[in-house]
Amino acid sequence: MIRNERLLAFGERYSDQILTGLTIFLAVLLFALVPLQATIGFDFTPLGVLVIAVMAVGVYMLSTRWIVLIPIGIALVMHFSLQLFRERQGALHPHIYLIASLWLTLSLTFALVVARAVFAKGPVTIHRIIGAIMLYMLVALIFVALYLFVGEAFPGAFVNLVIADSPRLGADAIYFSFTTLTSVGYGDMYPVHPIARSLCNLESICGQLFPAILIARLVSLHAEQAK
Repeated sequence: MIRNERLLAFGERYSDQILTGLTIFLAVLLFALVPLQATIGFDFTPLGVLVIAVMAVGVYMLSTRWIVLIPIGIALVMHFSLQLFRERQGALHPHIYLIASLWLTLSLTFALVVARAVFAKGPVTIHRIIGAIMLYMLVALIFVALYLFVGEAFPGAFVNLVIADSPRLGADAIYFSFTTLTSVGYGDMYPVHPIARSLCNLESICGQLFPAILIARLVSLHAEQAK
């Protein structure tokens, strides 16, 4: 009981710093570890366990509520189920819905907890602004999961984005989502199915509005408080 109280007190005191630490972790994961996995060409199971473990600690520290660990636990079960299916069946496509559900569960849970911490009452610190950047990245991950659902339900919904259970899936889907969110649009991957196009349009709108409204508002509040 005493340990739990100390843990909660630690989370409340250093919640802003935790936001920065989690943002760095997520950036390293998305822009270094996932591309490295795709380059090496194999599925590194401990990486998934590490991600879920860090998220579990992070969301609990930020929310100080045990209930947030329920979706994280569900995600962990889905992760081990996915590994079991891969070993027993060895098929490529049947696991896509499970992968998408896993990504969506983690991303939504993390995004809700981070949003609550970023926009909580109190001074707007540089850590909260960094946390808003993490929230921006989590929006891209939520759309990654949605793209996987659409790509599996409608084969050929995307050009040059292969929806198959392979080490490249994460890197390719993240790349496509971020190019859509930032409206870069290199053109090497693009949607052709109406639902896929609609999702891309929605993500592009979110990508334009989020920095302009939410992050800009936090920065302005931080500047006002610094005066």
